[in-house]
Amino acid sequence: MIRKHLTRREFVRLAGTSALTVGPAASIYARSGQALKPVSSGSRHQVALVPCPDYSPSTLGAAIRDGWRSSRPPDVKGKRIVIKPNIADFVPGKPIHTDTRIVESLILLLKSQGAREIILAEGPPHNRDTEWLFRATGYEALAKRQGVRLIDLNYDDVSPVRGITPNSTYLKEMHLPRTILSADVLISAPKMKTHRHAGITLSMKNMFGILPGMRYGWPKNVLHWNGIPLSVCEINGTVKTHYAIVDGVIGMEGYGPLMGSAKKAGVLIMGDNALAVDATATRVMGIEPARVEHLAMADKFRFGSLRLDDIAIVGSTVETARTDFVLDPEFAHLRASKV
Repeated sequence: MIRKHLTRREFVRLAGTSALTVGPAASIYARSGQALKPVSSGSRHQVALVPCPDYSPSTLGAAIRDGWRSSRPPDVKGKRIVIKPNIADFVPGKPIHTDTRIVESLILLLKSQGAREIILAEGPPHNRDTEWLFRATGYEALAKRQGVRLIDLNYDDVSPVRGITPNSTYLKEMHLPRTILSADVLISAPKMKTHRHAGITLSMKNMFGILPGMRYGWPKNVLHWNGIPLSVCEINGTVKTHYAIVDGVIGMEGYGPLMGSAKKAGVLIMGDNALAVDATATRVMGIEPARVEHLAMADKFRFGSLRLDDIAIVGSTVETARTDFVLDPEFAHLRASKV
């Protein structure tokens, strides 16, 4: 599962000196019976943008099945699958975490596809009482109901893995949880949210949670000192995410990722390239992806593409699904122009 997209020399050349300076990081789901149809296999990245107006099991089940089969999903038969949801914290009434109903529908789909084992894994960055957090968010009950393991990555056994830029940053060697290293297929399942430090948080930023707090602090302090954009790219350049599914049924806008307000977007965004999925999600949020620093850096590192010409969107269109999220004033410059 571990990979290198680039050599260290290529990474340093593309990032530039300033990027490697170490320091503090200052629509309705149509029940027409017509499934989404994949586009030509020649398209570079394929993303399913699926209307999903609510969290009812029937709506979610249909939406996830359509999105899965139309977005080049990984082969999961006989494989160990690790799902990494976003469970940053819990505040009653705040849509902070990936809704358990989406994850449960995904688990049911994976079981129907013949997955050998399914694991839910998260290393919460804010609340150290993970047992309480898993219980409060409903993940403990979900794991018991579906008979899957629920792992706290903050305290998982770890193995050192050479980072993509071992001589350049604080992440020259990453201590990765063995749960992550043992996955045949890793799925990032984030919540669609704005973020007071990164502008937005989606499937690539969600990977912050795989690095254990016992090594990297709360809330992953080392990653912030390293610089959020660079840390996002180093993690995603070292650990392969095989698939991403963004919970945009109800997201969070404003002062996210914890204290923002609920924002209904009514979509799921799914695909096998995290950058292309995130680029599509930011456009749905009314944000220009090239203005989000960690996405622009990931595009420069060739982790995928931000370009509309390189992304085949199946299902709805960005123009139809677009629902502008309120941005923190510091990130007002991320707003895309109206089409």
